[in-house]
Amino acid sequence: MSKSKDPLALRPHWHVDYRIEAELPDDTVIGTRFLINLAFSGTALATLLLAGWFGYLTWSLSNQIRDWERRINDNKTEVTANQTMQTEYTIESMKIDQAYALVGQPFFVSDLVANLGRTRPDQMAIDLIEWNDGGIVLRGGLREKAERASRLLGAYVDLLRKDEKIGPLFQTIRLTDIDRGAGGDSLRFEIKFALKDRK
Repeated sequence: MSKSKDPLALRPHWHVDYRIEAELPDDTVIGTRFLINLAFSGTALATLLLAGWFGYLTWSLSNQIRDWERRINDNKTEVTANQTMQTEYTIESMKIDQAYALVGQPFFVSDLVANLGRTRPDQMAIDLIEWNDGGIVLRGGLREKAERASRLLGAYVDLLRKDEKIGPLFQTIRLTDIDRGAGGDSLRFEIKFALKDRK
């Protein structure tokens, strides 16, 4: 049996421990106080950078606003002249619209003349196209014998009524006058186109 060790016996490397552990510095590699300081310093630096960025943006925007206000003030006379000109153009365009509403031409004369030329028989000569408030009067001659000329004129007036580019423009299209020439080889005629009522 081994000897029991005496708990009160002194050991070779013994010394009295005078340490107060609560007051000793932290002996970890990176201390808690350092980490706390690092976190708060990083937050302060980020806040400072953000404040600087917003300050730069504010300064830049204020400079741009100042620049645009200066440009607006420099061009104020031109803007006023343009607004005056625009008002004048608006007034003039209203006058044109009113004039167009008064005249209210339902078609172009050039289109009508072209369509009359397209539908005209070869034997027919158009001497006069007269425009008045009531409508249009077409006068001309036909180089044919009287009976054949009468049939050609009747067919021509029917063709004008049925033509999709001429007929819808007028309320009535009718043959109003036929005059036989002295020689009997020609026939003078008058066709009246009554305009539709404007609403």
